[in-house]
Amino acid sequence: MLDVYLFVTPWGEKCMQSEKVMMDFVHNVDQKVSFQIIPMLNMQIVQDYLHNNNNKTYDSYNELSADMYNMILDYKAALFQCKRHGRNFLKLIQQEINGNQLSYSKQLGSKIAEQANLDLEMFETDRRSQLAKDAFKADQKTASEMNVNISPAAVIFNDDDDNYGILVEDFNNETLQQICQDDECPLSSAISFSHASVSFPHVL
Repeated sequence: MLDVYLFVTPWGEKCMQSEKVMMDFVHNVDQKVSFQIIPMLNMQIVQDYLHNNNNKTYDSYNELSADMYNMILDYKAALFQCKRHGRNFLKLIQQEINGNQLSYSKQLGSKIAEQANLDLEMFETDRRSQLAKDAFKADQKTASEMNVNISPAAVIFNDDDDNYGILVEDFNNETLQQICQDDECPLSSAISFSHASVSFPHVL
């Protein structure tokens, strides 16, 4: 089995693209895959987004940092109900923030939770719970232990041998294809596909 960790900025078009590319990868491998999307939050990520040309909403570091943090807690609360709902929640809220240039708000989180078919009463209870905060801290610890400093980045392990793992930073579909085809990559012999040749669609 493969363990795949995808580390992303809470919102950002580049990270949304990486999520699509990684989902294509996960769906095409023959092996069972444990797949997690982990939003990262640190000073560098906030500063990078604040000064990104695509940012037309935020000019305050503290406001952006707080909104990213609260959005991640909402995502963790959605994941508590099931992974599929959690990923759908993340995709929908990223679309609202990136596509419609909205700032995060508690009201937006509630609206997206309803669209994602979450149990709203449970969501409201969980979104600021200690359990969600602890899950956030555990994710940031995981990123630190795996030496992930930028996003998007992916860490892929072969669960049959903990020595077989690779960190791929700022990847795209071509990068993943090279990993799978490179005999020197420690994962190349551990990954096989449903089709003889795998073509990852280009993400525009």
